[in-house]
Amino acid sequence: MPKFEYAAVDSLGKVYKGILDAEDEEALYRRFKESGFYVTSINKKREPLFGIRFERVKLDDLVVFSQQFASMINAGLSIVRCLESLEKQTENMDLKRVIREVRLDIESGYSLSEALSKHPKVFSDFFISLIKAGEKSGGIAKVLQRISVHLEGQQDLIRAVRSAFTYPIIVGTLAFLVTAFLVIVIVPVFEDIYLRIKITLPAPTRALVAISNIARNLWWGVVLFVIGIIIFYHRMSNKPKVKKYIDHLKMKMPIFGKLIRKSSVSRFIRTFGDMIVSGISVLDAIEVADRVANNNDISDLVNKMKDRIRRGERITEALKQQDIFPPMVVQMMASGEESATLPYMLQKSADALDRDVNITVKRLIVKLEPLMTVALAALVGFIAIAIYMPIFDLIKQMSTK
Repeated sequence: MPKFEYAAVDSLGKVYKGILDAEDEEALYRRFKESGFYVTSINKKREPLFGIRFERVKLDDLVVFSQQFASMINAGLSIVRCLESLEKQTENMDLKRVIREVRLDIESGYSLSEALSKHPKVFSDFFISLIKAGEKSGGIAKVLQRISVHLEGQQDLIRAVRSAFTYPIIVGTLAFLVTAFLVIVIVPVFEDIYLRIKITLPAPTRALVAISNIARNLWWGVVLFVIGIIIFYHRMSNKPKVKKYIDHLKMKMPIFGKLIRKSSVSRFIRTFGDMIVSGISVLDAIEVADRVANNNDISDLVNKMKDRIRRGERITEALKQQDIFPPMVVQMMASGEESATLPYMLQKSADALDRDVNITVKRLIVKLEPLMTVALAALVGFIAIAIYMPIFDLIKQMSTK
């Protein structure tokens, strides 16, 4: 659905500006008119370059939004009043715009879940499904509190996983900068000296000189190539077959594969448990948890689980012959099914996996630190040896004469 930038005035003369989804300009005009607003301008929003969108509403913002929303509902405020206050309090301009659009939709007659569902890039299927359940049961405040706790858990998990990648990224960036400085600045100086004294360069030095010339003269080509690879990856990764291959490859990575698998399973299990507790059916809960996990290997397993459930069998029957869910998790889920405490066991399993992820991250960092240090030293050492090899050869020739 296209987006439109609008400017409108209410009955008190207050000006509102933002972006809304609508079928066309006329539909948006009617929507504002029904809400008692006078529209001053509507313009279709341009799509981003190359179709790449960058999400600007962070998980931290949603955690605070959920907590404050729940507190206001508990205080007896109406949903519209809550959204008005949240709009004023929110510092993130993108979330402020979304809250304003949600409030306008509710004033036009939409339910809270319907208004939130118009912003799928901000509010996940999990978020919207729990709000729907809260609307049916009349416990929106309780559901919002559960959402905030769930998002906090997701936040901690993401931080743990990111910390495992932080050290390699920092060392990799440092290695790139050091290498670039040596290749672009230092190597040409020695190349000029060797050309003047007309010395024969050994193979490693010739290779380093060639790399230096490419980096200095064709840097723009390298930059365009990298940008092209990023755009190509972004477009291809959205195709189902390619995404399935990438997801499988991630789970089988030698160092980070276990970490990615455990974090994906934890997201699935925690979401599944929270949705069942909220009164959502098992099949609906599994489907939403599958989308939250966002991994094709897990999706294949979920399809088997759904088939078992439709046949009246236990969920864990589909988990006996697989290598994605850890045996401990399968055992706890089986125990939960037998004792009718599945949601509790799912939460316990997710907590155990999160602890396991934290331990795995710490072990990875301990292993990666010396490996990355040795790799950086080897790279700089190779460049230094390649630079000085002609001098060593010259000294050796002079000493033999």
